[in-house]
Parts: sequence; structure tokens; C-alpha cells
Amino acid sequence: MSSHDYNRYRVDVTGGQLSVGVWEPMAAEPGRVPTVCVIHGITSNHLFFAGLVSALPGVRIIGPDLRGRADSRLLPGPYGMAVHAADVRAAVDAFAPEGPVTLVGHSMGGFVAMTVAGTAADAESSAEAARRFRGPVLIDGGLPLPVADAHGDPLDDLNDEELDTDDLIAAVLGPAAERLAMSFASVEEYLAFFAAHPAFVDGLDTVATESFVYDLAAKDDHSFQPSTSIEAMQSDSADMYAGQDYVQALETVMGDERRQAEVTFLFAERDLVAAEPGLYPPELVADYTARWPEMSVIDVPGTNHYDILLTETGLEACAEAVTGRIGSGEDSAVD
Repeated sequence: MSSHDYNRYRVDVTGGQLSVGVWEPMAAEPGRVPTVCVIHGITSNHLFFAGLVSALPGVRIIGPDLRGRADSRLLPGPYGMAVHAADVRAAVDAFAPEGPVTLVGHSMGGFVAMTVAGTAADAESSAEAARRFRGPVLIDGGLPLPVADAHGDPLDDLNDEELDTDDLIAAVLGPAAERLAMSFASVEEYLAFFAAHPAFVDGLDTVATESFVYDLAAKDDHSFQPSTSIEAMQSDSADMYAGQDYVQALETVMGDERRQAEVTFLFAERDLVAAEPGLYPPELVADYTARWPEMSVIDVPGTNHYDILLTETGLEACAEAVTGRIGSGEDSAVD
């Protein structure tokens, strides 16, 4: 039996309408219903969180497709963390206007979630921002990432004006970026591509399969291509590293000990191609733990950047982290 009733809606945002999936709990405790907003990664979509939804019975989940992706792929730029944050807030305002809403971001979605949390604090009083948003819960994303140059040497200054966007994308995202330029003759061919991907050596489960199928966009020649706009990916990749909106939001949230204590960071053992170390090497995580001691840090061993939201181990850790940030139903829920 399904734990949630799922529907998809459209919400007015700058430039058009944002596609938003909403999972309403089939059974909930009397009174108000706790609400979570899940924010996906740079080439993903909201359906990648379906496994986490099943692990959160009694919770309403709001899942936007970020502009330039999936069913929001026709929304125009500009892109970037501040624009996505504004879109996410529009989705939250549409389905949970009173708040509070627990923010959950995977990969780039973590950067968006942090931007939502930080810009909300700038736009509203600190108390109002804390009432409206919980977290964020960051799943293998949302904290500054290390970037290497073509020789594998770390780049110390991510705000360097000479930092080439194409090199940045290649260094961090690699095959994920290449995939966007590919065409596939059929849905089955696209799924076969992922079945051969090192991050999915154990096979594609229902959640991954449905998310990948939903991701495909039909072309005029009856072939298919991934829905994510290459322009969106390029703009967002550069903005994650060199944009000031995210940096300022990070400083706002992490510079306040009480708000820092609301942040949970989960990191995978392996990266996008299931290689070690993960996107966040242990030494970098140790540095962040020392820098932000109030933040909760959770190592999720045996997972990679993708299956942290697909495997039993990953989902259990993520669900526990989200539940912990939701708080009591009476205190943190919305009608």
C-alpha cells in the first residue's frame, strides 16, 4: 500500500510555471501535517526522492523540478542558486504558506537549500526565517566542494576570474556533463546506459528507473535526450563555485551557532562514478567539522553520490536525519 498520494502541479514563477510534485500522506496524526521540501541535483528531478518519501510516512513532501530540468525544462534563464531559491520559495508558498518546512537538498540541491535558508534570513527577521524553514539537511552536497585543475591539483581560489567554466564542469561532473549532449534511440537504450554506469552496478531499482524515464525529452526525430538544459548546467555549475549568493547564504547560516546547529550534512563514501574518495574527502569533512562544530555530520559508508538516496543504508540515514530536523508534529507542522 502506498504511503502517499502523489500529484503534480504548476506554480507561477518568473518566466513561466515551475513543475512541482507533491506527495500528501495517506495517513497522518491528527492535527497538522509536517512538511518537507526536497531539492534535487544538477541533472536530476524530483522523482529521485521517491524512496525517501516512502521512508517518511505521515509527512507531506514538496518536490519542485528546478528550472531547466525535467517538466520545468522550458523555463528560461537566468539560472543560478538565487533564482532556484526564489523558485523553491514560490513552491513552498503555494503548498505550505505558513511553514515551517524542512529543507532537504541532494547534490546541487543542497546549495539551493542553503541559499533558501540564508536568503530567507536576510529577507525576514531571524525568528521568522527560523519559523518558516528547518534545516537544511544536506545530502552529499550543499557545502563548498574541492575542485581540481586538469592536472589534478586543487584550485585554492574558486573566485578566480580566469577559472574556465568548461574545465570546472569537466573536473567536477565529468560523465554527467557529457551525457547531456547524447541522444538515445529509445527509453530502453537510456536505461541501458545507466545500467552500465559504475554507480549503478547493483542494478536500477524502481525509483531510479522512474526518475530516469521521467528525465527524457522527446526530439523531433523521435529520439530522446536528457532534459537538463546544457546552458542551465553550465550556469549553475559556475554559480555554485563562484557565485556570491550562495557564499553569503552560507555565511549567514553557519555564522549563527543556533542556525548552524539546525544543519545536518550527510556524505557518501564514493563519488559520481563510485570511486573513492567521495565528493567530500574525509580530510575536507574533518575541516568542516572543525570549522562548524554545531553542524551534525553523518558518514554514510557503502554509498556513492547517487545511491545514498536509493539503498537501504542510505535511505535509513537520510530519513533519520530528516525526521530529526522536522521536530515534533505540533511544533513544526503546517495545516
